[in-house]
Amino acid sequence: MRGEIRDPEYLSWLRRILMRKFLEGKGPRARRLYRKFYALVRRCGPVSVAPTKTRVAFMVRVRFAGVNRISNRGMTASFALPRRLDSPRIQRVEHPVRRWYVHYFRVSSPEELDDEALEWLRESYRMGEQRHLES
Repeated sequence: MRGEIRDPEYLSWLRRILMRKFLEGKGPRARRLYRKFYALVRRCGPVSVAPTKTRVAFMVRVRFAGVNRISNRGMTASFALPRRLDSPRIQRVEHPVRRWYVHYFRVSSPEELDDEALEWLRESYRMGEQRHLES
């Protein structure tokens, strides 16, 4: 593919730079929230981290979850499911394509990244693997 960078060392370096940019100027509370969310995501299985200056996406085969905003006041995270989830913790749901519902939720403390959030991420991880297309 034209313009595709395949050098793993360069890509690793680029990801580290972009992660630094994403967390640049963020306080200890924001960093703690990010680390806790990342730890939950990693409990789902092996992931690729795709940071930009303004957000971080977590991918298996495709993007399945992300951190969209973060500050010391809290974090907005997202995850995809093949269905609309009904929970008071969900702020909004987007339905960009068939069988793909993106759920956004706000986290104010690390304790909110609990077993329920882990279950959402596990189901979302299967979306990232595209297992939902097999049924």
